[in-house]
Amino acid sequence: MSKFTYLFINFITIFFPLIMSFEKKIFFFSKWKFVFASMLVVGTFFLFWDSFFTYLGVWGFNPDYITEIYVYNLPLEEILFFVTVPFACMFIYECVHFYLKEKLIYFKSNYINIFAIILLICTGCYYTKYWYTALACIGAGIYLTYHLTVTKSNFLAQFWVTFLIILVPFFVVNSVLTGLFTDAPIVWYNNSHNLGLRLGTIPIEDLAYNLLLVLMSITFYERFKNLKSE
Repeated sequence: MSKFTYLFINFITIFFPLIMSFEKKIFFFSKWKFVFASMLVVGTFFLFWDSFFTYLGVWGFNPDYITEIYVYNLPLEEILFFVTVPFACMFIYECVHFYLKEKLIYFKSNYINIFAIILLICTGCYYTKYWYTALACIGAGIYLTYHLTVTKSNFLAQFWVTFLIILVPFFVVNSVLTGLFTDAPIVWYNNSHNLGLRLGTIPIEDLAYNLLLVLMSITFYERFKNLKSE
């Protein structure tokens, strides 16, 4: 059964958001077309990134915990990761919008945005010799800067609340993937390409990587929704 471990993690990740999509108040099911459009754009970008880093040996996958069905150099489970995780994140985002919309108008996120941008870009620029650290941090920092200065997006406060909530399942899922509960990591990381700093078993760079993944997913989700309403 260990061969299905990563597959099972994907299943658990999407199971409850998928079931709750038909809940009558949020009715997330009616927004699936925007979710899938966002996943297609964002997933394509991250799959190229993922494949490139796998090729470089920045990270890799333990054959003991995957079915070993590959598309190029990525296992099926890793490809599904960019379906199940963004889907769950966008569901949480919609829940935050529905239940906290009135309260979020009082939440000013500019200081958080500026602090995050400075921290991410300075960290990435200082540690350019580490591929994962540099690209994840600089990428997330630049994308957040784009939102703050160019598009002046009105959903960043909602994004930060969503991201804070997401940190709970993030730590659970990524801890399992990085070997907290298994004899060896399901996804291993080459420490010569990162700082070697871990949150438990999770490389600290995963925070920046996931921030970028979640923010891009929400960005395109909102963009496709707005195109529909125009």
